[in-house]
Amino acid sequence: MNNKSLVTVQILDFLGNPISKVKYEVKNNKSGQHVVKGTTNSKGCLHEIQRDRETVLDVYIKSIFNGEMRKVQTFRMSKDRMLVKVISPKILLDLKTIENKGSNGEYKRKTHIVQKGETLTEIAKQHHTTVRALNRVNNIDDSNKISIGQVIKLPLDIPANGNNTKYDTDFISKIFPAWNKAEKGSGSVKPDKKNDKDMLSTLEEYQKNALNQLNEWYEESKAALKETVKIETKEDRSVDGGMPKANVLNLCKTAPQCVSNGKSELIREINIRLAGFGGALPTDEFTPLTAVCIKQFQRDYMGMPETGKICGSLLVALDKFYYEYPISDFMAKASCQCGECSGYGNNKKGVASGNNTAIEYPGLHRSLIWILKSLNFYLKNEFKSMGLEIAYIESGYRCIENNKKKGRTSVNHMGLALDLHINKNRTRTRELKDIEFVRKDVMAVKMGAGEKRHTDKIYLEPKQFNNGDIGATTWVHFDITRFSNIYLDDNFFKKTVSELNGQAMVDIAQKLNLTSLLNCSGIAGTLNTTSKLTDRTIDELVVELGDAIASGEGSYEAWNAGAPEGKRVKFGKMNDLPGTITGKSINNLLDAAKNYTWEDKRRRFATGKYQTIPSTLDAAKTRLNLSGNELYDETMQERVFKEHLLKGRSSIYNLICTGTATVDQAMVDASKEWASIALPKGFKNKFGVMSDGSIGYHQSGTNRANSHSTLKVKTIFEKIKSYHEFKKV
Repeated sequence: MNNKSLVTVQILDFLGNPISKVKYEVKNNKSGQHVVKGTTNSKGCLHEIQRDRETVLDVYIKSIFNGEMRKVQTFRMSKDRMLVKVISPKILLDLKTIENKGSNGEYKRKTHIVQKGETLTEIAKQHHTTVRALNRVNNIDDSNKISIGQVIKLPLDIPANGNNTKYDTDFISKIFPAWNKAEKGSGSVKPDKKNDKDMLSTLEEYQKNALNQLNEWYEESKAALKETVKIETKEDRSVDGGMPKANVLNLCKTAPQCVSNGKSELIREINIRLAGFGGALPTDEFTPLTAVCIKQFQRDYMGMPETGKICGSLLVALDKFYYEYPISDFMAKASCQCGECSGYGNNKKGVASGNNTAIEYPGLHRSLIWILKSLNFYLKNEFKSMGLEIAYIESGYRCIENNKKKGRTSVNHMGLALDLHINKNRTRTRELKDIEFVRKDVMAVKMGAGEKRHTDKIYLEPKQFNNGDIGATTWVHFDITRFSNIYLDDNFFKKTVSELNGQAMVDIAQKLNLTSLLNCSGIAGTLNTTSKLTDRTIDELVVELGDAIASGEGSYEAWNAGAPEGKRVKFGKMNDLPGTITGKSINNLLDAAKNYTWEDKRRRFATGKYQTIPSTLDAAKTRLNLSGNELYDETMQERVFKEHLLKGRSSIYNLICTGTATVDQAMVDASKEWASIALPKGFKNKFGVMSDGSIGYHQSGTNRANSHSTLKVKTIFEKIKSYHEFKKV
């Protein structure tokens, strides 16, 4: 069983929305043999695949243009449990098919009367249109200025009798000609052969009217849609990578809302987040350097044509980057370790330290953290072949008292510098070369950093100074001590992970009343102007949490026969045949655990997606007032997870419901419940062993923690914590 790998493949559009009903085939890369084929489910997922480790598979999807199967992804089954995401560089639109009802008499535009508290954005969502369309129809100059009782004219409401998802959507050349030709299966139009000519005339007239309305909705976006809504995925990027390379026509070239000058707090926030993409400075002004850094981010992360302008698509991508490259795992030593300060000094300023004057800034500078994020991105993607990744911050904040203890005279670590250790398993000579590579091939090239101090540049400590002194040999030191004073205001320094990350970009744009910028997002007017951070309900995050836990536990059909402490499990499967578990009742499974020993393959000890053991399953039966005759199917397993497992762990439950528990407390609870989840660093397991961040509460010869699922679970807990923090804003 240890040599097997279980993988789930999910097909998503450019915005992360699952694409259902896509015909797919999966083949063995080496032999070309079919492994599985079918259509994706409502979550965009293929059937789960179990094969030997190191098997290489190719994913094909059916092109709607010529019906051919096109290869869109190749991956290696290298882990116990994997999720491979195939992200299309296109956007999925939900379109309505039209029923031809002939002449319906005169057209009368619908209206909406503005009620107290309503905004134009809410009205647009309610009537399935856009703010831009409402502005044009009603000649509204300022979207924020509407009054109670005002009559808002609505765009054309097209009646629908179907709801078909279309993947290639040039509205004129793809949809309307299909109606005119009355092709079989094209919408719900059923022409009468006797009246073909009349029908054609009616449809042509309707086509013309509809075209005018579509132009009103999308204006210049029509041409962009032709390029962006195809599902032809061409990239072959790692599942750990950034956004895929997308061949899109950038709307910034035509949409007037795009920003390329001026001053605002939104521009400042973008500059902070792009410090690692060209060395942007935290100014509120759009400078030539801002444009250069935006272009680098668009090229390297977004994979789109470079414009150097701020638009909605840039904000969405920055928020996606925010989530994909978390910092919490690196932060154990980010604060001061002296034990005599708050962790970030005692706010002392102007104190002499050797030949320097010490300033204890109130936290870490946010630009440092976003440089760290960018370095993490580049090492995992563009320089992935080097096998390097950030391990942790070895030295973050060092206050004045800390310096006195160690006899240091440097002051750059009081909020302006980080020392990073890089994961590697190499000889000393190779180690030195790797550090030089990170400094000179990554940070110098991608971030404009250098080993000579220049104003407003990122500084890298060399392995040896000009005077012969030894510098940073086995670690990477970078600092921003030469930033101008205007960039070292106390507001730039933060202490918590949430504050260092900052708010979601889309939220910031909304608070600054820059909703028009969001309309220019390059997503065809369908942008939900609530960020991923705040539009994710707790219920959705709990579902995501369940999937993260299951990535280290099993599938709905998973089981094992258990084993005494210290013994290895003899029998079990991560994904058995359909019905093996889901087709059995709760009592059946409890009996199978009680009536057989661990050396009998008929025993069912830990079962299902969440590997519930008999005592847990029996407790759930009592708490949920079940008879035990209920099937332990997918629905019941999820119910047990939400209504028993989560509620039974107070820290997890408090974090989910109110955000009052810490992430570490929730991780301890999770480790106690699931053997695959490691304890946070510094916590002891049930055998008294101190965890280094990789040891589970039940760690033994029988149970071992899974680093990948641990990271996923921690990331979800951080999202939940952030959700509650943002609700308070």
